[in-house]
Amino acid sequence: MTRFKCSGRFLGATAILLSISVILIVFVNPPHTRILHSSFPQITPKHNSSTLTLNDVRCTGTHDTSHIQVVVKTGTNIIYDKLPTQLLTALRCIQDPLIFADSEQDIGPYHVHDVLANVNETLKITHPDFAYYRTIREYESAGRDIRLLRDSSRQAAWDLDKYKFIHMLVQTWERRPGYDWYVFVEADTYLFWGNLVQWLERMDPGQPLYLGSAATFNGEKFAHGGSGVTLSRAAMARVLDGDPDLAARYDERMHEEIYGDYVLMKALKEKGIPLSDKWPMMQGEKQNTLPFGPGPDSGVRHGCQPLITMHSVTPMDVNAMWNYEQRRQTPEVPLLIGELYDYFMGRALPSERNDWYNLSDDLMFRAPGVEGTRQKSPLELTPVEELAYSSFELCRKACKEHPKCFQYSYHDQTCGFSFSYRLGYRKDPEGDDGPYKSGWLLDKIEKDREDHPCRAPEWL
Repeated sequence: MTRFKCSGRFLGATAILLSISVILIVFVNPPHTRILHSSFPQITPKHNSSTLTLNDVRCTGTHDTSHIQVVVKTGTNIIYDKLPTQLLTALRCIQDPLIFADSEQDIGPYHVHDVLANVNETLKITHPDFAYYRTIREYESAGRDIRLLRDSSRQAAWDLDKYKFIHMLVQTWERRPGYDWYVFVEADTYLFWGNLVQWLERMDPGQPLYLGSAATFNGEKFAHGGSGVTLSRAAMARVLDGDPDLAARYDERMHEEIYGDYVLMKALKEKGIPLSDKWPMMQGEKQNTLPFGPGPDSGVRHGCQPLITMHSVTPMDVNAMWNYEQRRQTPEVPLLIGELYDYFMGRALPSERNDWYNLSDDLMFRAPGVEGTRQKSPLELTPVEELAYSSFELCRKACKEHPKCFQYSYHDQTCGFSFSYRLGYRKDPEGDDGPYKSGWLLDKIEKDREDHPCRAPEWL
């Protein structure tokens, strides 16, 4: 009888413990809710979360990556908006990334260095460009949420950011000398790790190489920072060794400059290191704005080049792209630009879409008397083009007539053509503006893709 009572109490206690365990499991790991109406196709994970934490198909392989140093530049007021997702996904293969911002802190196991720590103290205390830097210190000491500065200090953060580039170079060389390659990206840059590793294997780090996507300012080309900048070991040594005053020298003139990545080019050019343009492999676009097919006038087709970087990615963009990379059947094969068309654009592309802007602006048609860029002279217009501004239907008709037009958009008596094809984004009417509407000539697009298959990666 005693044994029975003890067993009963034991079973009762066991039942209570099991009930508590179930409740804890549900509350700690609630069932995932499917999110509808995403800008990108939803992907159902093929592994559970714990397995994905341990396995990333991009990280496995025989390639040695210990000679590559990845450096991430960001801002304190946005660091929690963008960086955590990157560290969980796109940057997860990186061995000990070097992270710089305008304050010192830790994010989990990652340390963030204050890239401006070595700027002259007088400059930091007195110069108007550093007023925002001083505000960050005040917020930190008062325990205030620095994210509150995101909107009010947008321009101030931009003015401060230009000082980071040269100091980032100097601190990187001091903290991590001797790597073959230094890859500088921003918190809204997506880095295609597998492609990057294979690409760098094709080049000699003993040569002074400055690689990036060319932008132009004051008639000079420089590597756009958001699209990423890659420097070889020889380039870093040439620009930094024997020049301890480099950062201080450029700090004195920085207030006269606008773009920090432009000034970085100046420092490299001063040491005889020219830019090697690697666009479209290094991109200022992302999945939904990336152009496919031929461009307007560059002569470079967008499709067979492997992607190294994309820019202006949101955390959702990063997650969608990372999930896509996990599902590739052959991750060792370079991911080409054209491959993204099939998944992110081509699978369910409509012929037209309301409240949508597909970035068609290579050739513009406006109402008579309205002047603007990229439009034909009235004397060169065909009869159909003369009426393209008047309606969406006539805009489409003119696009079908034009041999280079793949897609078009219409808004407020303005018709735009595009000589490449891309998805674009939702655009609702604002104020008194009329609606946006976009269209794609699907037959033309498919024929272009059939006529120009990718037989091999076109490395640049």
